[in-house]
Amino acid sequence: MTALWIFFLMAMLLYLAISLALQIGIRRLPENEADFLPAISILIAARNEEDNLPRCLEALLKNDYPTSLLEILVIDDRSTDNTRHVAQSFAQHHTHIRVITLEHRLQGMSGKASAICHGMDTARGEIILITDADCVPSPQWIGSMVSGFTENIGMVGGFTMLSEMNGKYDGLISQVQNLDWIYLLSVGAGAAGFGKPVSILGNNFGFRRCVYEAVGGYRRLGFTIIEDCALMKAMIRQTRWRVRFLLKPAAAITSRPPLAWRAFTEQRKRWAAGGKEVSGFGKILLISAFLRHVATVLALVLLTPIWPALAIIALVSLADFLLLMHASGRLRRRDALVYFPFFQLYFLLYSLFLAPVVVLPTTVRWKDVDYHWRFGQRTNKVDDPQVNAL
Repeated sequence: MTALWIFFLMAMLLYLAISLALQIGIRRLPENEADFLPAISILIAARNEEDNLPRCLEALLKNDYPTSLLEILVIDDRSTDNTRHVAQSFAQHHTHIRVITLEHRLQGMSGKASAICHGMDTARGEIILITDADCVPSPQWIGSMVSGFTENIGMVGGFTMLSEMNGKYDGLISQVQNLDWIYLLSVGAGAAGFGKPVSILGNNFGFRRCVYEAVGGYRRLGFTIIEDCALMKAMIRQTRWRVRFLLKPAAAITSRPPLAWRAFTEQRKRWAAGGKEVSGFGKILLISAFLRHVATVLALVLLTPIWPALAIIALVSLADFLLLMHASGRLRRRDALVYFPFFQLYFLLYSLFLAPVVVLPTTVRWKDVDYHWRFGQRTNKVDDPQVNAL
């Protein structure tokens, strides 16, 4: 057996083993629900979101959670459009909506972490829910997220579906990205089911106020571009609280996919750069996916005979399909599986394309701010036109 065959088989076996473990982890996710009605604060960090914010706030106003126990804080993060005026117009008609206006980013924090930190300074809720201005929560989102905070749970994550939300049928690019998000969140949910959470999505998660205070909040955590995961990691490291994912439609939200190539690549570069900061188990997941795709390309180009390799590649793809089938079934979105073949090609291409971002010096632009990384996991420089660089 040649060295190439050995590498191919080892890469595929590693990926298969991890995929099986993730599927078991998803099946281990608890389904019991908490039975309480705590005070809730919903924090929305918004920068130049005048077009998206109305849809988000209108959806939250349609939620069935008691208004007397609810406050919605819109943190206008130095917007240069009409975001603040849009938020204020809602606040004038709904007393449980408040607007916080920021003039400067807190030194030593990314923009969103700074905005959330300001929001936490005035938030009154026992449970804090975070979403983004370009997201549309389901009508039962608040109550469903709250139901996940059972006795030992300090942080809850929901799923995000992607849709163009234009009243028309979504195109292929949107559909494939939607399936990709379901896959990535399924990986996170499976890892959490084993008690090894690696990620949580910042546009749909919540945490107990006592958790935030126990870890010192974002002022103590320092700079990170993945502030959601940083808070999760601090909670796991410093407290006994656990993370829980909710695999049900009521806890899901809808967001728009990036359709332009530049917007897509900047989003994925930001995610890949965040991979520099994930836990050890998270790095194993990233490495296994990368090796699987490298092995696939090498096998298709160099291995002979090709048929055994194709059979193994098909088996690995089947593992992905089974993971997605279970998760999408619980989310009642198995219709998305129609796009699975396109997703597999898409997954291979962007995994290889973005792999250098995880290890090499990187610059990512997000909300008009440039973030620079050296080798390793430390941010080297932040170019923010409104404040001095770190």
